[in-house]
Amino acid sequence: MKYKSNISIIVSIVCIAIIGSVISFNYFKGNVKETSSYTENNEVESLIRDNTLTEIMKKVTTPEQKGPIPRSGKIAYITIDDGPSKYTNEILDILEKNNVKATFFMINGNMKLHKDEVERIQEDGHSAGFHSVSHDIKQLYKTPQNTLKEFETCGNTFYSITGEVSKLIRLPYGSKPYMPDASHELLKENGYKMWDWNLDTQDWRATTDIIVSNVLYYGRDNPNLVVLMHEKEQTVKALDSMIKVLKDRGYEILPITEDTQPRNYWDKNL
Repeated sequence: MKYKSNISIIVSIVCIAIIGSVISFNYFKGNVKETSSYTENNEVESLIRDNTLTEIMKKVTTPEQKGPIPRSGKIAYITIDDGPSKYTNEILDILEKNNVKATFFMINGNMKLHKDEVERIQEDGHSAGFHSVSHDIKQLYKTPQNTLKEFETCGNTFYSITGEVSKLIRLPYGSKPYMPDASHELLKENGYKMWDWNLDTQDWRATTDIIVSNVLYYGRDNPNLVVLMHEKEQTVKALDSMIKVLKDRGYEILPITEDTQPRNYWDKNL
């Protein structure tokens, strides 16, 4: 009897072990993607925390590829606000060196102050859009007509400099939560195409290292990026490295055109 009892105990232990193995396998199988994502996130966080910009660039970029870049289906739009400025030509030089086109959302007064830069943006094949006259939400949204007038004024200034027209716009601080429904509807009725962003580089207040780190970290999971930048000294310093990171991750960097489907917070397509 004692012998049979021992056999029963052994059989029970083996059965429990088999069941446990099956459960563990299924759990691992069902969660392998989540674990992989968690591991990747930790690796990115560690890379950003423990390395300088130079070290980050060495680790995340591959040697420059010869010949055509294979298409991955991933697209990034580099958008630059608040210009033109004393930094515009440096930005344009970096874009030209990297064979990249960007989109500039310009302020009316700055266009008047930097007419040569406005012309160069157009001549170099970049896209031009507008970022208001006042850059003041109280003034901009005083009435729906005032909202429309600011962007019409920008368009008139741009036309007087280049002879071209544009309906691309970016609202100061984004199209939500500040823009009233009435202003939104009036802009749409008049053909304006609003663009927000889904990757804020924080370049207006960040160091060069942090700007690139923000792109590296926050841009890792999205196949369609709209990158927000501004005309700042630190932006100039970070731009070349940022472009290399995007290209190395398989992004095709394109300018926004009048035919590009607008991406904004109202349409919830960012």
